[in-house]
Amino acid sequence: MELISGFDRKKLASSLRNDRFHLILFPTEECNFRCVYCYEDFEIGNMPQWLVDAVKILLSSKVKNLKSLNLSWFGGEPLVAKKILFDIAEYAYDLCEKYSCKLQGDLTTNGSLLDIKTLTRLVALRQNKFQISIDGDEEAHNKTRITKNQRGSFEKIWQRLIDASKTELDFIITLRVHVTDLNQDGVERFLKLYDKHLAADTRFSLFFKAIENLGGNQDRVQKLIAKKSSKNFVAELNARYYGSDSEQSNYICYASKPNSLAIRADGNLNKCTVALKDDINQIGRINEDGTLTIQHQKIGSWISGFDTLDKWRLGCPLSYFNAHPEKKNVTVGDINVIQVA
Repeated sequence: MELISGFDRKKLASSLRNDRFHLILFPTEECNFRCVYCYEDFEIGNMPQWLVDAVKILLSSKVKNLKSLNLSWFGGEPLVAKKILFDIAEYAYDLCEKYSCKLQGDLTTNGSLLDIKTLTRLVALRQNKFQISIDGDEEAHNKTRITKNQRGSFEKIWQRLIDASKTELDFIITLRVHVTDLNQDGVERFLKLYDKHLAADTRFSLFFKAIENLGGNQDRVQKLIAKKSSKNFVAELNARYYGSDSEQSNYICYASKPNSLAIRADGNLNKCTVALKDDINQIGRINEDGTLTIQHQKIGSWISGFDTLDKWRLGCPLSYFNAHPEKKNVTVGDINVIQVA
């Protein structure tokens, strides 16, 4: 691995290439869960038909000039809107076949709707990478990741994982294990379950993440993070499962990359999937004809980390903005921004 200022040279180059495009899509912003720390408001429902058509037009104008297209599905819960998701995914698949463009895709999903029929269809469309959140064993998980009907969700998610493990499908499932001050015994119990049933299957992996305050219910969030013990526990778990990598490169967030863009379910354009209502994150709109109206000065702020290769600005531009609000408006300079269709 060749490093430049701590960054993988190939990843830096890939982040700036015009022949690669990462499109994050919110087919819906509704969700069948109501996790106690969630920062979303679920005010926007499914993508309307005009927006689905506009996304297709955008894809048709870009794919013919691309070598690689990566679709990421976000929400809400993207599988609440399976019809919309599959409509766009199938269109993208056919386009990429026609123009010999490499297609890959991933879903951030709670996993409850990922039955084998859905999984099989997604894998066939090369949308085969999944991130599913788990908050410990059943007892711990069901206290924080509850359904819209205020029921526990662990049993259904775990069964989906076990069912997937029994197939020969080509997928990658990353279990994002959320750690709080209160669930660490439950996380340990879950890891014993994981080690017994899934650890030997190389299609599954773990990602440990301490819960952060991203704007959800403040009373509930503060109870989960007040003692500030979760980050140390995450470090302990990472050392236990993955050891240390002395040549690990610095992380480059999708939001800092010029060739990455998010289209929300109402047609608004964002760079980050967290600060959905922050003014700096309102970078434009997609029009009915598939063209993009973009505020280039705002995009310049998001991608400015490539000017200096600053680890913080490239690793999490949102947190950098929060600490340095004066940096929210910069000129684009010589950085290539996303081309308007």
